Amino acid sequence: MHHFFVDKREIIGEEIRLYGENFHHLQKVLRGKIGEEIIISSGETVDYHCRIQGYGEDHAVLSVSFLEEAHELRTKVILLQALPKGEKMELIIQKAVELGVSEMIPLESENCIVQLKGDKAEKKRLRWQGISEAAAKQSKRSVIPAVSSVSTWKEAFSLVKNAEIKLIPYENAKGVGFTKEELLRVEELGQKSGGTIALCIGPEGGFSKEEVEEAKKEGFLPISLGKRILRTETAAITTLSLIMMHLEFGENRAKE
Repeated sequence: MHHFFVDKREIIGEEIRLYGENFHHLQKVLRGKIGEEIIISSGETVDYHCRIQGYGEDHAVLSVSFLEEAHELRTKVILLQALPKGEKMELIIQKAVELGVSEMIPLESENCIVQLKGDKAEKKRLRWQGISEAAAKQSKRSVIPAVSSVSTWKEAFSLVKNAEIKLIPYENAKGVGFTKEELLRVEELGQKSGGTIALCIGPEGGFSKEEVEEAKKEGFLPISLGKRILRTETAAITTLSLIMMHLEFGENRAKE
């Protein structure tokens, strides 16, 4: 079923109108037929299951069939991802969106080989934002996670200063027993309404000791992902998977 994101102003009672790029994509690219079902999201707490009712000169008219609870975690998860080589960032963003991340902050780090500045950095950000939107549609997300501009450590820390839980996987961290304790804290946070988790993932060469110490001063807790060294994309996907599942466990407990 096709999925579109719209501005709230396009929803009028039990009718939704698609304009601009959404209208063109539905009519010209997808060739949507009258009566066909599609999903509409507007960043609210519900998604709209609709049918195509008809087409105007510059818009499509949809009728709302029923509402569905939004497919979002109640806890905000922010990924601070040190810039990796090649196209790895695209994979990380795609999978992070599928796993429920709320926002992604590309991060400059001491061991980053890639350097992005000025126009080049903005072009990359726009491409990454497009990947986020495509992944959001594919995974039935109710919002499109934002990809921020490339940030320094100081800038990134200021953006997550109020997060209740801050984690940084590090190869010299304590054993997985401590990681389990932190995941139980994640689960407890999931039982509440709201809250924020910040996750900081290093580049291919990992974070330097100085960077880890700096992160610790900002409230980040080093955790272990096991005895093996993981690639940066594997570390991001693994940790987000664990966080997502424990948040879901917490939310389910809250409903019992």
